[in-house]
Amino acid sequence: MNPSSTAGIPAVPEVPDGAESPDVTVVVAVRDDGMPRLGRCLGSLAGQTIGTARIEVLVTGVPERPPVGGAGPSAAGRYGRAADDQYRPAPYGHSAGGAHRQSAADGCAPPAAMSPGSARTALFRSPPGDTGPAPAHQRHEPHRPYPSYEPYEPHRSHEPHRSHEPHRPHEPLWIPSGAAGSLSSADLRAAGPLSAAELCPAGRTDTVNQALACARGRYLFFLDAADLLGREALARLVDAADSRGHDVVYAKTAASGAAVFRRTRHGVALDDPGLAWELSAAKLFRREPLVRHGLRFVEDVPAGLAEQVFTLEALFRARSVAVLADYDYRFAGAAAPGRGRRSGPETRNSSAALAAAAAEPGGLEGLLRGTAAAMAVTARFTGPGPLGDGYLLRHFAHEGDVLTGPAFLRAPEPVRRRVFAGVRRLVADHLGDSVLAALRPGLRLRFSYVRADDEAGLVTVLRYEAGHGAPPLRTDLVSADWRRTGPARHTLVVTARTPLPHLGTLGAGPVRLTGCPEAGSVLLRPASGGAGTEIEVRIPAEAFPAGRTRIGLSTALLGTEHTAAVAPGTEPRQVHALRGLRPYRLDVSPDGGDALVVAVMPVGLPAGPRRAERA
Repeated sequence: MNPSSTAGIPAVPEVPDGAESPDVTVVVAVRDDGMPRLGRCLGSLAGQTIGTARIEVLVTGVPERPPVGGAGPSAAGRYGRAADDQYRPAPYGHSAGGAHRQSAADGCAPPAAMSPGSARTALFRSPPGDTGPAPAHQRHEPHRPYPSYEPYEPHRSHEPHRSHEPHRPHEPLWIPSGAAGSLSSADLRAAGPLSAAELCPAGRTDTVNQALACARGRYLFFLDAADLLGREALARLVDAADSRGHDVVYAKTAASGAAVFRRTRHGVALDDPGLAWELSAAKLFRREPLVRHGLRFVEDVPAGLAEQVFTLEALFRARSVAVLADYDYRFAGAAAPGRGRRSGPETRNSSAALAAAAAEPGGLEGLLRGTAAAMAVTARFTGPGPLGDGYLLRHFAHEGDVLTGPAFLRAPEPVRRRVFAGVRRLVADHLGDSVLAALRPGLRLRFSYVRADDEAGLVTVLRYEAGHGAPPLRTDLVSADWRRTGPARHTLVVTARTPLPHLGTLGAGPVRLTGCPEAGSVLLRPASGGAGTEIEVRIPAEAFPAGRTRIGLSTALLGTEHTAAVAPGTEPRQVHALRGLRPYRLDVSPDGGDALVVAVMPVGLPAGPRRAERA
């Protein structure tokens, strides 16, 4: 995030919330797979109860239809466009090349080769035959393969009050002043039967940042072309923001199970645990503080992370935040994998969707850049403490899980090396012990290897996960026996194994002896076959006092401590040794639980005293 960069951001008007401004600018982002649904999305905007004359719509990421006689995209162009295709959408900061592309300096004006009216409506017309013959001034050539758009018809079970309403024509939506010559409602009615999409003339920009520069509404709402809004959504959101002075309003998505939407709340504290887990841009933002502080979408990171960075800074700068959970404000479209903007609420921005994007060429490093940008914003506005820890926990638990997951394991060695170095910097700068302890055990383990600068250990853990799941934080005792280490001298050797590789790199002394003399030594080495770590404990027999001593092996790791389990059926071991000139018998055997019992008994002791000592 570069908050000082204000290129293209309009100056703050003297009365930014003046009566002449539209209430809301809705920025609709279109991915390649969102084009067929754009008409339904625009139809849901045309049906808003707030009044269409108070809404401004800017569609971003859609290639302009070329003028009559110009070359259109190929039949395969809507799906899987090549990188150099001039009609390839570019939803965020990356320009969409081509003869009809708008530059930032052009504002929101249509291409010079098109009339203002045709530029506003060409994007949203249905092909002939969908809604009857199009008027002559709106016809386009049938060989050009543009998608058809369906009008939006809300499901009656969600909005039953519409079932008996007579159909009323909608006023056209606001468009930017740069695109003059808007069709009036009379013009639209005179044009004949129109789809809902045709009742929504809208401005177009190549990028979301251009949309921010063109926006005139007092509020901003970001939407995917695959999403729909409930009929009262914008009216309710604007009313809540106006009446309570909120700068950011969270809007419940239908069927969302997110904890933040349990109930409606006003003046929500930033340390509310639910806010950090809902960072998509599908919210209502007051535009004036965004303009004043120069907020922009980061242009060199995946779009989903650009949303997160933008939303984080807007949250931290907000005077007041609200969560509205009393209505289905948004109906999310299906999420699609890839580097494009993901539709759906934040809960749909799952690790699986991130992993799919990370698996694409350059995707893992893009995810790293976006995560670093998000963490930098969090650190800049919160500093050390519980507030920042709550947001950093989300970053490490969600994006960090993908950065250190299977996509990392599959990445080419040079990419893996760069990503590991980047994640290590994030861990060094932002991962405190309290955040590490709050992560799930498997993720704590991964980041412990990153913190220890042990890339090989992380790779080993990921390979273990691929075949067996996350390595359990356990230690199994393999054997306990006496080893002769000199004339009449013996040492107790206890061997254990843990699935955790490279255990010694995770810190000093992760293995501890309980009930044991300080004379013992612990050796850690890779297990045979590379599957985990082998632990060997050596204790001289002279270190044990006469009688019985109960000992155990404890592994303290990642904030938890567990005792090595003694395998059932472990055989007791016995040898004879000397202490001075007196013979002793040395026994080691399981105690029936998770410990071993070492018995040092002099040979030839009368039966009575021996029984008493054992008791």
